[in-house]
Amino acid sequence: MALKADLCSVMHAEMIPAGKGLGFNYSGSSMFSNLNFRNDARTSLPGLSLRNQKQYSKYNTSVQKVAEQNAVLVKPLKVEDGPLLVKDRFIQVEEAKEPTLTVPRQGQPCTTRVVSVDTLVGPRGAVGEICHIVLDHGGNFHFVEGQYLGVILPPNNGDGSGQSRSRVKFDDYSVASCRDGDAFDGKTLSLCVRRAELSPDGVSNFLCDRQEGDEVDIIGPFGYEMVWPTNLEAKHIMVATSTGIAPFRSNLKQVFVNPNSRVTFNGLAWLIAGADNYNSLLYNGEFTQILMTHPVHFRYQKALADHNTSVADVIYQNGDQIFSLLNGGAYIYFAGLQTMMPEILKTFERIAQERGEDWTNKLAELERNDQWRVEVY
Repeated sequence: MALKADLCSVMHAEMIPAGKGLGFNYSGSSMFSNLNFRNDARTSLPGLSLRNQKQYSKYNTSVQKVAEQNAVLVKPLKVEDGPLLVKDRFIQVEEAKEPTLTVPRQGQPCTTRVVSVDTLVGPRGAVGEICHIVLDHGGNFHFVEGQYLGVILPPNNGDGSGQSRSRVKFDDYSVASCRDGDAFDGKTLSLCVRRAELSPDGVSNFLCDRQEGDEVDIIGPFGYEMVWPTNLEAKHIMVATSTGIAPFRSNLKQVFVNPNSRVTFNGLAWLIAGADNYNSLLYNGEFTQILMTHPVHFRYQKALADHNTSVADVIYQNGDQIFSLLNGGAYIYFAGLQTMMPEILKTFERIAQERGEDWTNKLAELERNDQWRVEVY
């Protein structure tokens, strides 16, 4: 399968991978649900910046494995098409008169309405613009923190732009809000989208051009790599560049900010955030506030390119502590640009050598224990 990746949307393909997700189950708490989406695909992701203390997260996503056997063809998705999921498999809609789209076995389509589109970074209407987009799903779209969704762009959507789309498009975006949304009302979710192209076939271009009240079709949720295990005393090391910070914002909002979560997180959430400079740090105001209110359980470090510091540099500076945490069962997550991974892997190998450990065996152990989680695009 051929995948088309760009900085804002990682998948332009007519075959979508079946997602695999991990839900939460915690007695007496609304934070954890019994969602379970375990199949066989991995995902990736992106995040956002803030301006005047308004924080939103974009977050596109993912390099994914595509499995033809896990998908079938259906008509362009609309809510009125009715349930498509039958006994954990999508059924094929016969005699489709419109272009078809291959969708995953799991996940349901949902039509949402745009609440707001705010430009956060970059030139308005140009490539590089980053928009925070709030979608109202009316309480009909359920997910857990760290998951992603697909945005469906049908051909010839009739939006009056005069532009025509040649085919159905589907791109992945990590959800940047917790399950109850930024307003904690349970009816909205947020995406942070970087306009990657100006083509009418571009999903990011379509999203950034939306206005209040416009409809946006989504499907999902999918993914499990960025979903935290249920243990409220677990330790999580999160490494993000660019919009890859979105799933981490989702998780952090749930455990530290959401008034509806009704849980007490007693573990460690350690965020290492990379950015070009201080002004482009994603959610810096929000994370700083969490650090002030939860200094024992949250750690926040920045890696700024204009200070000649990368996320790999921060990892090396804290190498012994990170290895000790991993040896104790901590989870480490990487989200953002795939170009960060080679340097990160070399850094871990260097730390292991200095500690007298075999990095190849250690990495295999971490992957086997599901402690090493990667979603890059």
